[in-house]
Amino acid sequence: MSSISRIEKRAVDSGAPGLVVDPIRIRDAAARWFMFSDFGDAAQRHMAIVWSCIFACTLADAIWLPNSGLSFTSSNWISILQCVAYSGIAAAFIAIASNRLGGDQRRPAVWLRQCLFMTELFWRAFLPISALLTAGSTLSYLIAAAKLPLRDDVLAGVDHLLGFDWPSFLATTNSNALIATLLTTAYQSTGLLSQVVLVWLILQRRGDRVAEFIAVLSLSAVALCVGMWLILAAGAFAYFGPAPSSYEHFAAHGPMWTFGRTFSMLHDGSLSVINLSIVDGIVSFPSFHTMLGVMTTYAARDTRWLFVPMFVVNATMIVATMPVGGHHLADVLAGGGLTIAAILVVRRSAWLSVSKT
Repeated sequence: MSSISRIEKRAVDSGAPGLVVDPIRIRDAAARWFMFSDFGDAAQRHMAIVWSCIFACTLADAIWLPNSGLSFTSSNWISILQCVAYSGIAAAFIAIASNRLGGDQRRPAVWLRQCLFMTELFWRAFLPISALLTAGSTLSYLIAAAKLPLRDDVLAGVDHLLGFDWPSFLATTNSNALIATLLTTAYQSTGLLSQVVLVWLILQRRGDRVAEFIAVLSLSAVALCVGMWLILAAGAFAYFGPAPSSYEHFAAHGPMWTFGRTFSMLHDGSLSVINLSIVDGIVSFPSFHTMLGVMTTYAARDTRWLFVPMFVVNATMIVATMPVGGHHLADVLAGGGLTIAAILVVRRSAWLSVSKT
C-alpha cells in the first residue's frame, strides 16, 4: 500500500482488544520501521540506500576512531541510548494505542489513528536521520583531524578560472546593510526549511516521499565526506583572511565563520574530543548548505505554494553560502552537482522498481 498506514489496516482487521505478541507481527513491525515496507517497492529501495549509507559511515567511524587522536565523550553514548530508548517507547505506545482502538470507526477513533500514523512516520524518519547525522558528523571530525593537506589554493584557482573573486564578492555584498541582513537570514533558515519540508511530507502522509528525501540526504552526506576527504579545505575566509571592514555588516548579526575555530583545532590536534551535543558543521568542500537547499527545494516540487518560496529562499541562501558561510564558489558548485547526482540515483532506483512491476 502506497499511502495508507498499516496502523489503519490492522485497526480495521483486528477484532481483539488486547495486544498479542506475535513473531510475524514483530518482524513486520521491524520491516515497517526500518524499511518503510508499507509504501511500495520504490520506498524499500530508497530505505535500502539510506541504511547502506548509514552502515558505511558507521563502519568507517568504528575502524577510524580507535586509530585516531580523537575520542567520544561518555555523554555521546548516553545520548545515543536515550534516542534508542525514546524510539522504543514511541514504537510500543503506537502499537498499543493502535491495537486498543481496534476496529472503531467513529470519527474520534479515525482521527486518532491518523494522528498515530503521522507520529509513527515522524519517528520512522527520525531514526535514520539521527543515525546518519551522528555517523556523518563523527566522520567529518575524523577527516578534519587526519592531518591532510589543505587545498584551498586549488579551490581558489578554480574560482579564478571561472572569473569569480571571493574578496570582491564579499566586499560587494557587505556594502549594503540590507543585502547583508537578507543573506544572513536566508543562510540561517536552512535548518528550519529542512524541518518544514519533512513535516509537510509527514502531514501529507507521503511516506514514499519521506523515504526519497532521506535517501537523497544519505547519498549527499556520503558524497560530502568523500569530497571533504579528497579536498580538505578550511574555507575562503581562512584562506583570504579579509579585513574586518569588508564584512562589518555581516558581523553585526553575530560572529562570522565560527566553524573555522573548531576546524582549526581539529586540524592542528588541539581538539581531541567529539561531543555530539555541541558538534559544528565544519565541512567547507563541498557546501552542505547548498546540498540542503537543492534537496529541500526538490522535495517540495509537488506543492506550488511551498515550492515557490522554498526556491526563492534557498536560491538566496546558496548565494549567501559564500559571504556568510565562507565558501568558495567551487564548494557551492560541487555541493549542487553532487546533490543533483544523488537525486538522479534515487530517481533511477525508483524507476527500476516501477519497471519490474
